[in-house]
Amino acid sequence: MDSSAEIWAALLGLIIGAVVGAAAFASNFCAVGAVADIMFAKDWRRLRAWMLAAGIAIIGAQSLETAGLVNLGSSPYLIPRISWLSLILGGTAFGFGMSLAGGCVNRALVRTGAGSLKSLVTVLVIGIFAAMTAAGILKPLNDSLSDFGDTVSLMAPGFDRFFAIFPGVNAVLVRWIFTVLFGGGLIWFCLKDSWFRASRDQLTGSFVIGLTVPAAWLAVSLLTDHNAEAASYDALNFVVPTGELLSVAMISGFPAAIFGIFTLIGVPVGSFLYAAYSRNLSLESFSDPADLPRHLIGGALMGFGGTLAMGCTFGQGLSGLSTLSVGSVVVVAAIWFGCVWGIRYFETGSVWQGLRLSLPKRRK
Repeated sequence: MDSSAEIWAALLGLIIGAVVGAAAFASNFCAVGAVADIMFAKDWRRLRAWMLAAGIAIIGAQSLETAGLVNLGSSPYLIPRISWLSLILGGTAFGFGMSLAGGCVNRALVRTGAGSLKSLVTVLVIGIFAAMTAAGILKPLNDSLSDFGDTVSLMAPGFDRFFAIFPGVNAVLVRWIFTVLFGGGLIWFCLKDSWFRASRDQLTGSFVIGLTVPAAWLAVSLLTDHNAEAASYDALNFVVPTGELLSVAMISGFPAAIFGIFTLIGVPVGSFLYAAYSRNLSLESFSDPADLPRHLIGGALMGFGGTLAMGCTFGQGLSGLSTLSVGSVVVVAAIWFGCVWGIRYFETGSVWQGLRLSLPKRRK
């Protein structure tokens, strides 16, 4: 990548990240809050906001691929060989960790920009454990789990791509059947609720965040050599770039994933600008002695689990789902389960009791 491409990668990443940060702060976009709202108040609006963003991301990304502007098949979410064990364990660990820390990686970045010191600590811990899992002392564990007999080859790792491999099937038609089914279905489910439609901040914020995913795919496509390693071809994924940013801070040199790193930097920049504009900047620190270990453990679980699962609520969530990836659906389900488990743990004070309450009840 030449110097001009590096500048464009940094600039585009910073702009898109700032838009995500501002929109997330303005709309209180939060995966953990969405689950807690349903569990304690039967309020689906924040989960509908996340689902609306996912629906828009799916339609936007698939439109770009149909137009030949991006190649989603080069993304890490559509690799033909995946480890179900890594995806499930990593997603569950990430979900449990984000419930302990009171938010996912994006939420921690947004809060950091608005003045939260405890979220800054969480981000640093996420970065440390992501780096250790990807290339440090936890890498052998990561490799062992990835190779532990559950690694399977898929004929087609995307829902649409599976049916498109059969002779005589129109791949574009199949793609749009699944795009309308998943993306359109999510949008319909969200907009049919009048309470959510009346929540203008959430509606606007989720719409904007949803659009940043195809915008990121397009930016990466323009900046990336399609012959390069598939892992470098990604949209919005905050766990792996967090680890890379820590690595860059410790050693000289510039990483290959410039766009991802500057997207990560842009999120707190955007939330800071919006918080300053709306006069909502406030310094936040740890409120009680138990708060610090919860955020440290939560950050560690997110860094480890997010790297193991190859993404977070934005990575495997919005970006992964936009590719219609089978693996991303597995990870998202594991993240939501881990989050419910973590919230139940808060209620009961017991990890195992929280797990029991999180599992589906059997019908008698």
